[in-house]
Amino acid sequence: MSIGNAEPVEVMHTHDRMFGLDVCRTIAILSVVLGHLLLHSSPNVFVAATGFVAIFGVDLFFCLSGFLIGRILLTESARWPEEIERGILRFWYRRWMRTLPLYFFFFFVELQMYWHGASSLTAQASYLVFVQNFAWPMPQFFSLTWSLTIEEWFYFLFPLLILLSIGLGRTPRTAVAVAITLFLLVPPVLRFLLFDPHGAFDNLDPNIRHVVIFRLDSIGFGVLVAYISRWHRTLFAKLAELRWLFLILAIGCMAFIRLRYFGMPETRGLVVVYFSIVAFVFAGLIPTFTRLAPTRLKLLNRFIKYTSLISYSMYLGHVVAFTLGMSLFRRLGLFDAIYPNPWLTYPIFLAMVYLLASLTYFAIEKPILRLRDRRTNISLDSNSQAQAC
Repeated sequence: MSIGNAEPVEVMHTHDRMFGLDVCRTIAILSVVLGHLLLHSSPNVFVAATGFVAIFGVDLFFCLSGFLIGRILLTESARWPEEIERGILRFWYRRWMRTLPLYFFFFFVELQMYWHGASSLTAQASYLVFVQNFAWPMPQFFSLTWSLTIEEWFYFLFPLLILLSIGLGRTPRTAVAVAITLFLLVPPVLRFLLFDPHGAFDNLDPNIRHVVIFRLDSIGFGVLVAYISRWHRTLFAKLAELRWLFLILAIGCMAFIRLRYFGMPETRGLVVVYFSIVAFVFAGLIPTFTRLAPTRLKLLNRFIKYTSLISYSMYLGHVVAFTLGMSLFRRLGLFDAIYPNPWLTYPIFLAMVYLLASLTYFAIEKPILRLRDRRTNISLDSNSQAQAC
């Protein structure tokens, strides 16, 4: 895998996909899956201690999503002064056709497979409109969707802010800049005003990290990088050259969490700035990913592209796959023989994750995306790369 420092971003596409962003998405989803995988079986204590990297897989996803969707919005919003409502409705249609069908499929699966026992649609109605963690802690039910909820609110609010600014007489470029500014500033202010630090530092995941209104800046930094890539190409190139600095900072962020981060010192100011710093650091890695070229190992390249392709199905379905794996062990009467051994359990679980994700991608995702594209018949920035985000 190489990095072409002097080569413009546009030429790094292969087969209408940017390989480096496939690498980014593959790293992110495998971090999440492996982090959750280590909660099962009986891994070595040192191996189990690496499970916290799943946190940063989500942060990387947020920045990547902001970058990709930001590029789409930069292109589409240029037409919004003439299209008014039609443009934003088309954007929402394409986004929600991309994310909602598979989400609802796994939501109804989870209603039957919840580890506390089957739940009901009435009991989990908040999940139908993505308010399960809007301004309050995420329930235990289908808890991995906390990050998707943040993304869905981004899809809704960010283009709405752009359209509002355009309606107030701003140019599309200025409107995007205004929306980015609000997304970067409002969540830290809300963290400062609404978070009570007293006695809550051991519960930062449910009280801040998983709450929509506190985390939208994580995606906003990704949009900022998209804005820079479009309007400030020289700066974007310089960010790519600073890859080692951002990598060291990313390792520092990971170490900070490994050392029980907010327990030292327990101050509101640290809570306010920490999540923005993490988002800034991981967004700063995006320009480097855009410059990655395919490796000489064709099998590795195919693995990266395929994992990226089915990453959304892997994200929503990996916990279900783990559950199915444990159920299979029990039905075969082999649970006590297999589950405690990670060398047996982990390969089986990973195989089931890829199998389930492949089935849902080809049976649900891909047909719906084809239907969506036939109905809208528009060309988006980065073509299938944007479709895959």
